[in-house]
Amino acid sequence: MKKEICPECETKAYLSSLEMTPELVEEMAFQEQISDYVGDEIYKKRLDICKNCAKLIGGMTCMNCGCFVQFRARHITGLCVEGKWNNL
Repeated sequence: MKKEICPECETKAYLSSLEMTPELVEEMAFQEQISDYVGDEIYKKRLDICKNCAKLIGGMTCMNCGCFVQFRARHITGLCVEGKWNNL
């Protein structure tokens, strides 16, 4: 019997195998095609808040939700699970 691999787990395993840095994640985030970009000013404010949060791991991963903050912070609909930048 062939074991099915969860697509989400496979993606996480692939990303874990890369030598991810905050700079690489940010570069990848800017390549993502999105229709609800918050704009440079709010994006920078959100990242500054994240960079000062004790829940940020390695400068790129939110301990609470597991997202790469550089991706979540770009979307108008993106929310911080801690509520720290939801009203910007």
